[in-house]
Amino acid sequence: MKDLNSQIDSMFREKIYHVLGENASRIQKLNIRYTKSNKKYSPEHLDAISGSFERAIKEIPRELLRIEKSTRLKYLVPLDDKRRQDIIKIMTTDVEMLIEKITREYRLIFKDHQLEEEFDGRIKVMLKLAQQKIDEGIGKTVESINEKLNSSQQIQPEKLAEIYNLDESTLIDLKAIEPLQTVHEVLGAMPENQNAELALEGIRQAVLLCAKFGTQMEIDPKHATSVEARRFKKMSLIAGTLALKDLIYTVYVLVQQLDLPVEKRNDEIISKIIAKLKESLSPFEGDEKVLECLDPFIQMLSIPEKCK
Repeated sequence: MKDLNSQIDSMFREKIYHVLGENASRIQKLNIRYTKSNKKYSPEHLDAISGSFERAIKEIPRELLRIEKSTRLKYLVPLDDKRRQDIIKIMTTDVEMLIEKITREYRLIFKDHQLEEEFDGRIKVMLKLAQQKIDEGIGKTVESINEKLNSSQQIQPEKLAEIYNLDESTLIDLKAIEPLQTVHEVLGAMPENQNAELALEGIRQAVLLCAKFGTQMEIDPKHATSVEARRFKKMSLIAGTLALKDLIYTVYVLVQQLDLPVEKRNDEIISKIIAKLKESLSPFEGDEKVLECLDPFIQMLSIPEKCK
């Protein structure tokens, strides 16, 4: 799933910048502390600097694998062998980058203090331990992801894409996977006599209709290539996307209300949420049809008049 991998890689980069920033901040504080006490580049100072780099190196596999695992479980996407190799390469490169940084900036200083052999030995240990953490961590991560995916009852993203006629990348951009999974999970667990199947089909039809908003505007062919026409088209598509996102999120919030015992549902909140949805859909032709498709679902909340 290329788009998900790209999303995770972006999160990786942010985390690496954070790890590097924290390490730089620790080093700066150490330099200030030992300089003030007239112990700059003393054995204790150099040991503390090495310790800071060791900490940063340990954080790389731990944090990156945590991101990989949590994101894949969120979207119910397994970790294949190619992605596994890519992650190992990313983590190894980042670790080596830190090793090169400490070597470039501090090896000569260690050498000047007759600590060159100690430095080289410590670097070898850092690299060896980091590789062990990467190998062990990736194995445990793959095993954990596969185990949890096999036991999960949630609908897979590719199935959602098929049901709603949307690309998986679009579902990710809309942050719609988890909300739609929850909708299917809650309604799928409802007794048959509660018309959950009819409500779910209505939600599907509403999403299909709403997905077309912003793509059906008419532009005079004579002006179709003008700057104004292109700007109008772009803004219409953005507005349509936002309306679709609002629809999915509204259904997600309402289905959480539906999952509560009747006496614990908040009719005031439900009414406000539906009113807000109607307002977001109102600029589009076909908004009434979308709301009509939602009627079976709304009726399950015992407030059938709210979408009228």
